[in-house]
Parts: sequence; structure tokens; C-alpha cells
Amino acid sequence: MTEFPPHVDDPAGRTLRLLELLAARPSWSAPELAERLAVSTRTVRRDVARLQGLGYAVESRPGPGGHYALGPGRRMPPLLFQDDEVLALVAALRMVEGVLAGDASNRALTKLSQVLPRRLRTVLDDAAAGSENAGGERAGVSPETLSVLLRAAGQDLVLRFVYRDRHGAVSPRRVEAVRCVYARGHWYVLAHDLDAGDWRVFRLDRVQEPETGEPGSGEHRRPAEDLATWLSTDFGRRPIAPGPEH
Repeated sequence: MTEFPPHVDDPAGRTLRLLELLAARPSWSAPELAERLAVSTRTVRRDVARLQGLGYAVESRPGPGGHYALGPGRRMPPLLFQDDEVLALVAALRMVEGVLAGDASNRALTKLSQVLPRRLRTVLDDAAAGSENAGGERAGVSPETLSVLLRAAGQDLVLRFVYRDRHGAVSPRRVEAVRCVYARGHWYVLAHDLDAGDWRVFRLDRVQEPETGEPGSGEHRRPAEDLATWLSTDFGRRPIAPGPEH
């Protein structure tokens, strides 16, 4: 989650937090904003005036029942995403690849990367670099787990976790994460198992207690060609099955 400066005497951090709150719902009362920001209503009024001076159309209605609302302004507000929201965007765009014609998903990721603040841009770029859609329609995995595994795959990190297989057996794993893959309705992590010395694909909803570690050796990075074919041929060890004759 995005962290804002905790000190109430930090006008810049507090004003960014105020802008995020105003963008989150149609209207707020002054006491509600004061409580969220841990400041007085007088400070809220000053911060609102600061936003108005910067060109944001913050509408205010004074008196009992009054409120503040963010209206259409002359300037586009910054994209105040939080970390899990950025990951949700990447995951959603990956899911629609293959459903929408063209490269709209990749173009959208590129545009988001250009307008996000530097830290969130890193979150998005790592998630985009560490994920791919290999076909499917549905998925369900916790944002916390997806966040850790996307970071490991995007930054070539060693990943440790506890894995529960389809038979219910639980075992610790130490792998070099290569790519998070969305296929057949689930998210998977493609990785080289450092203890088994071989390639493995782990389903993310069976991954527990994931932790990133040191950088991987880079020796097991999969070539960039067709991922779906590579996976369907046992990591490239089997020949491609011949297609039906026409």
C-alpha cells in the first residue's frame, strides 16, 4: 500500500493524501477529512485552498451539512494509485490479452508507465516484465502473494515459499522465479527449482508464505520465444506434436 508521510506538519505529503481522499468518493465533510488526516478542520480548509491554488477544482459548501468534492478541473490530477491497485491493473490487462485483438494491453501498460510516479512505475514495470498470459479466462489469487511473486519474476530473484500440491502434500521450495503465467483460469509461477535442479510450474493459489531473497544466477532464464509452445513440450524437451491434417 502507498505510504504517505506520517507527520501532520508535512504539507506536501498531507496534501497528496487529501487529494487521494477527494478522488476516492463523491464528497467528504470537513470533520471526516480532519479525522482521516489527523489534523484540525482549519488545517483541512488550508489544504483545500492549497489544492485550489494549484489548479484543482475542489468544490466546497460551507456550514452545517457542508462538504468538499473534487470536480472537473483545468489540470489532470496525478494518478494516485496504491501498490495493490497497480498490480490489479497489470493482472487485469494480462487477462484480456488474447481476448482483445491487437496490442491494446501492452499499449495501455506503456502509457501507465509513462504517467506514474517513479516508485509506482517500478512496481508496474516489474509486474509487467514478470507476467504473461498463456491463455485462459479466470483467476483467483491474493494480491499479497501475486505481488511477491511478480516482483521475484520481474527482478530475477530467488524465491522461497511453502507449496501445497494437488494431493495436499506440503513442502518448502527454493526456486529462481522466471515468469508469472496466467493460463487455464489460474496464475502460475514458472521457475527453476534449485533443490530439484529442474523446471517446475507452481499454481499461485497453492503457494504459502512467499519470500524473496537474493538475486538469481540468471543461468535459467527461459528464451523469449513462444512460451505456450515451450510449456506444452515439457520445457522444450519434447517435440511439438503434429497438427491435424487438412
